[in-house]
Amino acid sequence: MPHGARTPLRATTAMLAAVVLVLAGALATLHAQRAAAATTTVLSADFENGLDSWTGRGAAAVALQSTDSPRGAQSLEVTGRTASWNGATRDVTSLFTPGTSYTVSVWVRLPSGSSGSAGVRLSAQRDTAGTSSYDTIATSTTVTSGAWTQLTASYTPGTFTTASLYVETTGSLTDLLVDDVLVTSTALTPDLTLPAIKTAWASSFPVGAAVEAPETLGARSDVLLRHFAQITPGNAMKPDATHPSEATFTFTGADQIVDYAVAHHLRVYGHTLLWHQQTPAWFFQHADGSSLTTSTDDQALLRSRLQTHIQTLADHFRTTYGEYGAAGNPIVAFDVVNEVVDENQSDGLRRSEWYRVLGPSYIADAFRYARTAFGPNVKLFINDYNTEYANKRAPYLALVKSLLAQGVPVDGVGHQLHVEIGRSVSDIDATLSAFDALPVRQAVTELDVSTYKSSGESWTTPPTTRLVEQGYYYRDVFAVLKKHASSLESVTLWGLDDSRTWLRSGAAPLLFDGTLAAKPAFWGVVDPSRIEATPTPTSTTPTPTPTPTPTPTPTSGGACVVDYQVSSAWPGGFVGQVTVVNTGTAAVDGWTVRWTFGAGEQLSQVWSATATQQGTQVTATNLSWNARLAAAGGSTTFGFIGTSTGTPAADPTSASLNGTSCVVR
Repeated sequence: MPHGARTPLRATTAMLAAVVLVLAGALATLHAQRAAAATTTVLSADFENGLDSWTGRGAAAVALQSTDSPRGAQSLEVTGRTASWNGATRDVTSLFTPGTSYTVSVWVRLPSGSSGSAGVRLSAQRDTAGTSSYDTIATSTTVTSGAWTQLTASYTPGTFTTASLYVETTGSLTDLLVDDVLVTSTALTPDLTLPAIKTAWASSFPVGAAVEAPETLGARSDVLLRHFAQITPGNAMKPDATHPSEATFTFTGADQIVDYAVAHHLRVYGHTLLWHQQTPAWFFQHADGSSLTTSTDDQALLRSRLQTHIQTLADHFRTTYGEYGAAGNPIVAFDVVNEVVDENQSDGLRRSEWYRVLGPSYIADAFRYARTAFGPNVKLFINDYNTEYANKRAPYLALVKSLLAQGVPVDGVGHQLHVEIGRSVSDIDATLSAFDALPVRQAVTELDVSTYKSSGESWTTPPTTRLVEQGYYYRDVFAVLKKHASSLESVTLWGLDDSRTWLRSGAAPLLFDGTLAAKPAFWGVVDPSRIEATPTPTSTTPTPTPTPTPTPTPTSGGACVVDYQVSSAWPGGFVGQVTVVNTGTAAVDGWTVRWTFGAGEQLSQVWSATATQQGTQVTATNLSWNARLAAAGGSTTFGFIGTSTGTPAADPTSASLNGTSCVVR
């Protein structure tokens, strides 16, 4: 109403009552959706009445025992182990369904009299066409004889002909005690009569989703095919997945997803040819493991490796699916380079191993190699995050303009849009408008909207009011995207449902919840009138210039900040990134950063730093090119790949810079 106008008390009361009734209806609908998702028990074994179909694996033998502190009257004893993979096993071929998510739990202990501790692991074996796959579900490194330890985690099996669960160790050959095995699942019964997202936006742009193998199976596949016209392989096409060693290329995972696209007439947006993360260390090393230098020979070697990588990928998909642009080949676009902008550097470019060896020239090289390899019928994109912020937008725009001026074949610009409720939609509009002026296509490549507004928030399930607010935020984002539809190649959600997001637990950033039920976010995209309860409109005030990643509330610390992010995760592994900021009054020349992992993670690969790990503590040290941290805000970023037995911890429990305790973000 106009400023200063008054409403009679009776009318005000009536309006408030109406709002309450509408909100109550929205709450009731959401609670009903959650209640409809019943949890069922798939497997339960307490060993009170027998072995419950558990047997020995390898040389191990199993038997019931009742004298060594069972959790009930009896537990399972595992003896005679001659190798770490020997243990107790149970066939689950008829119990598990590929693509279905299960919560798996088992209690383990060492027999009385055992000394020290042992690493014990709950695993699964899947066999298909004579090939076995082994999946780690959960691990504890501190199982003792003093108390029972629970191993529990979510597990989504891939395809199999036969499958089994088993308990093993990480190295010790100790006897084991096992009890109270429980596997549950939540029925996934999506409503496939809902309006299709792809149809709602067909006249504007294709809408896609990032997928892994589980999204191509069962109920998730039904939802994917109902609502999306395009898919992006989340990890299967990245360098570590396709090119693990110089002489080895593997395309099994990528082909599975592209085969699925061909079978169901989906477009494929490839991701990614060059990235500072998830690139094997050998790319930047000599045969003896020493680091490449900036010598002419080493630069030529790295360029050759990059060109070979790109050409081999392009040749494989051409040979397997036909020429690009032909009916049988669904690949329409590819992220050529990913996340190469750093707004904190004077030239706006990230300091990575690619940059260290080749300088900025590698970006143009990658695009030229890709054009030669893929030909004219695959659109070549550059891709980055936080591009909606003005301080990131400026160097990104300058880079693309520079590449175009050099005649580099950049066809498109990708904006990830990993955002949270409340981030200014006018900033998104401003970025899309800025690039509208260039002769390039644009794409939203990794869209998700976290329900958290700060790092201080944490929940298992977001409050219903926050889910409603998320629905309206999606509405506002898609209204902006529609405004720029003529320049958008596609819009991709980074995942299908909340149970498989890369963000921390409770973020719930996608359109469907973990049971594949449509959320208010879904209606925000398809039909905002059905969100029902209207919250305060999304702010259109430009967002203040941020640090490179959203800044949560810090914990206590000294004159330094360690910003730790898990950028992606998958069963058994994850990618992490650490930004260290010198907030002191003096420059730092040479740095050592230490942090403590909080969930049993282990380093396996590091870039832009050297690092070692002892127990849970990681020590990372600068390279020659990133040793200096200027006073009052100088920073550097390095990354790593790690292994994990469950969900990696969102933040380390402590961190320091050159011995000084830091703020941890």
